[in-house]
Amino acid sequence: MKLLLLAVGLIPLSMFAQQSGKANIQRVNPPGLSPPKGYTHAVVVSGGRTVYVAGQVPLDKEGKLVGAGDFGVQVRQTFENLKSALAAADATLADVVKVTVLVTDASQIDKFRQVRNEYFKTDPPASTFAEVKALFRSDVMIEMDAIAVAHQ
Repeated sequence: MKLLLLAVGLIPLSMFAQQSGKANIQRVNPPGLSPPKGYTHAVVVSGGRTVYVAGQVPLDKEGKLVGAGDFGVQVRQTFENLKSALAAADATLADVVKVTVLVTDASQIDKFRQVRNEYFKTDPPASTFAEVKALFRSDVMIEMDAIAVAHQ
């Protein structure tokens, strides 16, 4: 019995995560990089199942724009849509390991961060934030996609 316990103790944690169906997520912010403001520089994942969420925009379930001309309201609706997409895949914002955010006005980054911090209170994902010339509609100010790793 003691020998069996010793042998089990030698199994790498990554194998256990894969076998148990649990995602093992490690967020890394190396000291050689600038301190992140609400994101993580690198995320290492083993186990779990990967969920790719297409770009979410501030449209309601009927396809109507929410927050015309109001960047903060559009950001909030986009996060709510992301939550809905994740829920449909049996995942949550806590499972998100990477987001890509496209905006039409990068000077709104502080407003974005304010809303984002309400949704990612701890363990923020790796993140890309970029300004683009236009999105698929002229009244849409933000689009965000995500990658999540959830339990099997």
